[in-house]
Amino acid sequence: MGTGGMRFGAGRPGYRAKAEQLLRVDIRLWRRGGYLRAGRSFSWSWTCDGEPSDSIGVFVHGPDSLALQYMAGREGERRDVSQTIRLTHTACSYGNTRPWFVCPLCHGRAGLLFMRWGRFACRTCQKVAYSSQSEDALDRTWRRQHRIEARLGKNWRRPKGMRQRTYDRLFARLIDCEERREETIAVMAFRMFGSSKL
Repeated sequence: MGTGGMRFGAGRPGYRAKAEQLLRVDIRLWRRGGYLRAGRSFSWSWTCDGEPSDSIGVFVHGPDSLALQYMAGREGERRDVSQTIRLTHTACSYGNTRPWFVCPLCHGRAGLLFMRWGRFACRTCQKVAYSSQSEDALDRTWRRQHRIEARLGKNWRRPKGMRQRTYDRLFARLIDCEERREETIAVMAFRMFGSSKL
């Protein structure tokens, strides 16, 4: 894979579709909810900003396949689509089995199928990346810092019930994020302006 184009320290290029923006089905949720019983049919829907955005109908043929019924296409050109998805199972360490989707394109196992180009398929076949894979070095430090801040109180204070040792460790990570960000900005500034002074 490329180095992420023009952004400093970026990983995967940013032109791929983002998983967070696409409709997806998760077989783990359906299994936990008890939806995968043979002969069962149900509706699955998604929301956007609290409002219903899209939905599909699902019919479980048996332990080895299910059918997805949905509308595909652009607004005004939408058509009914039926897609059969095979299922496979792997044994778990302590008994029982874990179900997987079989991607209709590459026939590999997948826990998630993403809707793109009018069909559901695995992340690789649909050329989908997670937003975090396109982040540059600054974005990564900000995301890490936000995750730590979510565990702390207001103004980075130690929340009630948190051990001092845990708080000290989290606080040290916050400081590390700040320092890494400053180093990254310094390197970026040198690359942009430093060479012109030579």
